[in-house]
Amino acid sequence: MEQNVAETMRANGGERATIRLLFVSALINALPDVRSRMEPLLRDHGFLLSQLATPYERAPLHRYVALVEHAAARFDRPFLGLDMGSRFGLAELGPFYALLRAAGTLRAAFDLLALFQSRLQTRTLFDHVIDEEVTTYSYRIEDPAIWPRAQDAEFTMAGLTTLTRQLLHAKWAPEAVHFEHAIKGREERLARTFRAPVQGGKVANQLVIRNADLDRPFPNAVPTEDRKLRAILEVHLLDLIGAAPAPSTSLVTQAQELIERRLGRMHVDCASLAAEFNLSERSFRRRLMEEGTSFRALLQMARQARACTMLRASDLPIAEAAQQLGYSDTATFSRAFKDWTGTSPGRYARDAE
Repeated sequence: MEQNVAETMRANGGERATIRLLFVSALINALPDVRSRMEPLLRDHGFLLSQLATPYERAPLHRYVALVEHAAARFDRPFLGLDMGSRFGLAELGPFYALLRAAGTLRAAFDLLALFQSRLQTRTLFDHVIDEEVTTYSYRIEDPAIWPRAQDAEFTMAGLTTLTRQLLHAKWAPEAVHFEHAIKGREERLARTFRAPVQGGKVANQLVIRNADLDRPFPNAVPTEDRKLRAILEVHLLDLIGAAPAPSTSLVTQAQELIERRLGRMHVDCASLAAEFNLSERSFRRRLMEEGTSFRALLQMARQARACTMLRASDLPIAEAAQQLGYSDTATFSRAFKDWTGTSPGRYARDAE
């Protein structure tokens, strides 16, 4: 069933996600003691060591994520992602090192990461929500067929934490860290790494950061010179890694991507989506129908794919999954899930363990 969902999404115009080979180097660097055994594993997933000489070359994201998961299992490194993140600092970012330093504040540095996100890794959410005391930064691969992906999530959250500690101070800690996957049995190591409360089974992988930390100037920053340097570096780096992927032209694909991004994070309805495209709800529905689908079908497809992904995180309560997917109660969600899969959410989660 899950394979059919992914195939349907691609048939509707979704592109395969990609990542830069820079991040494969992070994996190699985290396994120095088994480097001689890495080449066969790389080949199994369609990579060659020689490719790492071109760090900005694109590669399929699903192959990279599977490679990291496979390496963690083969070399008995259950916390490989955390090890990768703890080693992935400013120096590993190459020319991005100077750009992030020149940002002046952590908030500006994260804004730059968001600017480059779609160029470094496609079909991936990286955004933020600002509250009175904190800002929550979210990271999530948008292709539900790429699973499991716990090592990648832990690498990304640990890597962002390492960068922040280098930019601010070594003892820095976020307010909280959230993961979309189950963390049962991993809580102690995760909490020790982040020095913060950690929860699993959330709608995305998230760092919750105090606004005071985000807006505090970096130590020894020179604001005027930083602004000049930042502008120069930004232009050169954008040129170095190439243009952002061309936006989708199909209304169905754009609507699908918007639903995926909003699902579980805000209310999803036809009228608000139509407004995003400067269309009346009636015109929006007609355009979707002309392309062979409907808002309801796209929403159900996104819910189905996300539900299967969430329930594979076996410690996520079904009631929380129902709430994140926009169902009024658990019973309604359970009926819908059984219609999709022929089994109940509880049995599906147990079978996934």
